[in-house]
Amino acid sequence: MAEVFVVCFLLAACKGGNQSSSNDDDDTLSIRLAVLPTLDCLPYYYAEEEGIFDSLGLHIRLESFAAAMDADTAFCNKKADAIVSDMVKAVTWRSRGDSVSVVMSGELKLYLMTAYSARIKQTTSLKEKIIGITRNSAVDMFTDEMLWNAKFISTDLNKPQINNMTLRCLMVDQNQYDGAVLPEPYASECEARGARRIMSTDDLGLTLSAVVVHDSVLNIHRDNIHLLQKGYDIAVERINKMMETDSTETHFWNDEPEAPALMKYLPREITVDVPDSLVQYQPLGMASMPNDSTFAKVMRWCRGRGLLKSEIKKEELVKE
Repeated sequence: MAEVFVVCFLLAACKGGNQSSSNDDDDTLSIRLAVLPTLDCLPYYYAEEEGIFDSLGLHIRLESFAAAMDADTAFCNKKADAIVSDMVKAVTWRSRGDSVSVVMSGELKLYLMTAYSARIKQTTSLKEKIIGITRNSAVDMFTDEMLWNAKFISTDLNKPQINNMTLRCLMVDQNQYDGAVLPEPYASECEARGARRIMSTDDLGLTLSAVVVHDSVLNIHRDNIHLLQKGYDIAVERINKMMETDSTETHFWNDEPEAPALMKYLPREITVDVPDSLVQYQPLGMASMPNDSTFAKVMRWCRGRGLLKSEIKKEELVKE
């Protein structure tokens, strides 16, 4: 039955991974922002649904994708003006000559989730295991950093590319892989079904979020980009107020029925249907800019992977 379910899911995914919140008309006043149904994109969904962007006079058209690769394709083909992505991709695009800039960072928390049947409790047990990822991305870099931290090298781990996050989550739930690297709410959905949360980007001090914009769009919409940052911060402030903060840990589990109703803002048709009470929430940070340390780490990793077509400087990519 598990195999039949996965096949059916794949067929459904092939029929349409993009769920756009807008029509196809060409509106030069709007910024088409590619997003994923994840917790790091929640402030954008919230700001749109609650009218925050409208109140600022900002026209944002959210284009939702079930897989990061689909969002990347839309952005690179200029079907989207901007994308909520990561520094690895931003550096790679800029180094190959694409006229793109990073205009802000948000939250991008990734987790190594291991299947119950794998019985993996620490990263030192990862050698020769099968962990689903997306290649040449923050997910890939986090996985390598995690391996190096455990005194392994990248090739010590089998890393099949599973682009669709829901499918990556199901592979763990159904014990078909030893684990996967996932954002929220997918990580919490796996945990609710018995998977283990082994390590996170926070554990390694990795802050890899990046909102990337085509320079041609930035030249026209520079003021609107500032409004996008402002709208994001307003949404984050409101979302954080909805969360219960504890001095040691911030989360909601199924024994806490008053969890904030936040999952309703994510498009359910392309994400996992996980109750708010099961999602591990942590306070979101305000909009920021990538720092020198993050840029240097990403450049070093991309250089080691042979992803750089040319050397770039931070000021060429990151625009305040």
